[in-house]
Amino acid sequence: MLTTKPFFKKNLLHDIEKSSKSILMQDIFYKILRLAKLDSNVILVGEIGSGKKRLAKIIHENSHRAEGPFHTFYCLNIDEEEYKNAFWGRLQFEDNHLSLKYDLLEKTIDGTLYLDQFSELSPAFMLDVIISYHKGCKQLFRHRDDDKGKPRLILSLNQEFYHEILHQDVWEKLLDELNPVVIMLPPLREHKEDIPLIIDYFLDEIRTNYIDYKNLSMSAHALLACFNYDWPGNLLQLKNAILQGAILSRGNTIELRHLPFSLSLD
Repeated sequence: MLTTKPFFKKNLLHDIEKSSKSILMQDIFYKILRLAKLDSNVILVGEIGSGKKRLAKIIHENSHRAEGPFHTFYCLNIDEEEYKNAFWGRLQFEDNHLSLKYDLLEKTIDGTLYLDQFSELSPAFMLDVIISYHKGCKQLFRHRDDDKGKPRLILSLNQEFYHEILHQDVWEKLLDELNPVVIMLPPLREHKEDIPLIIDYFLDEIRTNYIDYKNLSMSAHALLACFNYDWPGNLLQLKNAILQGAILSRGNTIELRHLPFSLSLD
């Protein structure tokens, strides 16, 4: 089965941005590498599928926390119990005394905590999470003189939501609580010159991982359709389209008819 191995290279977005033909993406990547060396919290803003999580991992992997854990907490559809279990301290009896344990924070000591789809939370819930994070860190690292060991926070926001909250009180409170650097990740349609490069990475990854697909290629018509399409689902949608094309072409040449129907309508 083609889906038994990871589709992305570990450093796919990293490699794409290093060799990107887009000045916009080159500038973002330059800023990301500089930001990674700092220890500030980060808010990543972008459309669905634009690579926010991968960008968060690049920040982690290029920081002094690279040897520490990178942990993702999914904010979509979390309930109060999940939130409490993650961020609130719980009493635990060990070594003949009671102590407070902070499960999520302890998992990410000296590492990075990525709050995926943070914008799916209500504004009140957002502030509860951040305040609970601060309280937990204060308790967990109360015997230290500095913030060493405190997990770095990286939050992902959907671009549409970001524009909605810019003039709301919750945005000012988030800035006050986190003092973050905000990075805007552009949608794929704004750096289309990178589409052929990205497709080459996808094709090469499939050819490398699956012996039956070693002759996989893409026709000029299919490539042109990919270039002309706006990709509302961004990198994730493009990845899925190439995967579908690889399967339907049986590892030979991906033609336009092998790609999702919507691409042939543009």
